[in-house]
Amino acid sequence: MPSKLSSLSKRVLLIVIPFIISVQGCAPSFTSWQSPNFKEHEFKKIVVIGMFKRLNTRTSFEEEIVKAFEAEGYVAVHGMSVLPPSYQPSSSEDLERILKQEDFDLVLMASVADRSKETQYHQGSTYYGGYRGYGMYNYYNYGYGYNMYYGGYGYGWSDPGYYSTSVVDLVETKAFDISGKTKPEEANIWVGQSKITETTDMRKAARIYAKQLIIDFKKRNIIN
Repeated sequence: MPSKLSSLSKRVLLIVIPFIISVQGCAPSFTSWQSPNFKEHEFKKIVVIGMFKRLNTRTSFEEEIVKAFEAEGYVAVHGMSVLPPSYQPSSSEDLERILKQEDFDLVLMASVADRSKETQYHQGSTYYGGYRGYGMYNYYNYGYGYNMYYGGYGYGWSDPGYYSTSVVDLVETKAFDISGKTKPEEANIWVGQSKITETTDMRKAARIYAKQLIIDFKKRNIIN
């Protein structure tokens, strides 16, 4: 006969199961698009450019995406070392010239494509004791407690639930093939998007985003 759960085990499950569900629900979804005209070939040097107004956000995304590519054996460089925050390209030719001087053949540009506010209801609990296409230049040239009370049965505490409003950024990365093996008008070979809450640990969010990006690149055979 299957053993019956003790009253203590049941109480533990009431706490643990909602927690697991809430943690799983925090994983950001990732959507992407790939150009049907892209023909597979090897990339040798990648530059990651974070186009964010906040320097710490740019640093986090560039570093985490670069590390993710390096872990796959690719040569990748932080955009900050090539294009400082003060840099403003005068033309698409100017931007492409700088990048090609460094022998980059794949350019990744990450930015906030949209910003919105989302309201979420946090359910209470009781615990008992007892695709849009852009040219690379145009894409770069952007403008930068709860209520606690005691229950009436046994002992414990209850959270009746509450609403919260968060600022959510739609982070978008575009990949441009400037190897010369793709037509200039078809250089934008891939776009990936994910929603990230502004209050989230940006370093952790960038790390998750980078892993999702690499998985998608492999699935689409952009990298091996």
